[in-house]
Amino acid sequence: MSKTGIMGGTFDPIHIGHIRLAEQAMAECKLDSVLFVPNHTPWMKHDRAVTKAEQRAAMTELAIEGHPGFGLSTVEIDAGGDSYTWQTLETLKEQYPDEEFFFILGADSLLSIEKWAHPEKIFENAAILAAVRDDCDKTKLEEQKELLASKYNARIRLLSMPFVDVSSTKIRQEFYSDPEIQKLVPPKTAAYILQNHLYSV
Repeated sequence: MSKTGIMGGTFDPIHIGHIRLAEQAMAECKLDSVLFVPNHTPWMKHDRAVTKAEQRAAMTELAIEGHPGFGLSTVEIDAGGDSYTWQTLETLKEQYPDEEFFFILGADSLLSIEKWAHPEKIFENAAILAAVRDDCDKTKLEEQKELLASKYNARIRLLSMPFVDVSSTKIRQEFYSDPEIQKLVPPKTAAYILQNHLYSV
């Protein structure tokens, strides 16, 4: 059975932090592949405008080009509407019944995952790989890991992840004003942003 990591997100835009996390998960957990899954409409981000799904998918595809084992899935974009992790995992299970799935997320998301829709179905269909940065409260995360394991029979592994000072929000806000910000995005993705005038005022 192949081991497949799932990296979900808005990817508006995808940046080096996402790539490094996927690489770390592959290396540390010996994953065979990582699927990047841009969402269609992030239900937690209805308060702001989001770049068109097709453009976010294109940026993601350019960013992962040439990375062995990395792939793009448009399962959430194809489904349309609000994107929910539990639905995505169930769909992927149907599409790839022989795959073992590992959902990759940040440590902050692990602390709030019970607020997501149907967390029990998420834990049922995938193990969780949570990135622990150097500035995280590791004791709190270990306590959360034990709580979720006890409550949901969740399979959770904490990944060691060096701190990367990068956020999609900062990239959108400062992409044109700070050349250093552009370096936080894979080169082909940065070129796509410039060519399509994304994030310009």
